[in-house]
Amino acid sequence: MKKRKMSLLKKIIPDQQVGSKTGATSSFDLKNKFSAIKLFNIAKYRLLDVNHWYDICGRKGAEFQLTDDKGNILDSAIPDIGNLIRIKLPAPPNAKGDGYDWVRIEKFENLKDLSKDEDLYGFRVRPVSNPNNRSGESAHFYTNDATSTFLIYRRGSKVFAMERGRNELPNASGSFLNKIRNFLVAIPAMLGFSKPQWKSLVEGILEHNN
Repeated sequence: MKKRKMSLLKKIIPDQQVGSKTGATSSFDLKNKFSAIKLFNIAKYRLLDVNHWYDICGRKGAEFQLTDDKGNILDSAIPDIGNLIRIKLPAPPNAKGDGYDWVRIEKFENLKDLSKDEDLYGFRVRPVSNPNNRSGESAHFYTNDATSTFLIYRRGSKVFAMERGRNELPNASGSFLNKIRNFLVAIPAMLGFSKPQWKSLVEGILEHNN
């Protein structure tokens, strides 16, 4: 099972080349395939509801807002490639991002393998410049080498929700104070201190009453 699962994940999760990698996983083993498909579809809806991730996380940690490529708020839209996610961290504000950290949705994956009874759905984001100041430099505590991938995966009666961070390096661009800020946020995250944030998200996405 693990080998098959990894072969699907490689279609959207980049290879680890620099910096650190992190991740969080939650899973449920349902009583049958049909219950698993139902939870998979519910989880997919929650994954796409970016503007309510803060609520899904139990109203703790970072706040997330979907925007268009110019930074205009999208209140009810389904995320699409090219959309941005504006992140308000419980940390010193990012001066380069007008107080926020920014990522861009760069890829979606929606896979089904009937012969293996598998479904995979998710998207990948990457740090991006402030849409109100297109300097080309990442307005995020990580460089734009880093990615975060958010996935819902089903095989048979088991459903997983996952976050996978890859190629995470502190962003050393910008003013001296902003460099210090980025290192103060990035280093703990690289050491795993951001895991509770993503663990609460993936657990909330898969919240299920048996």
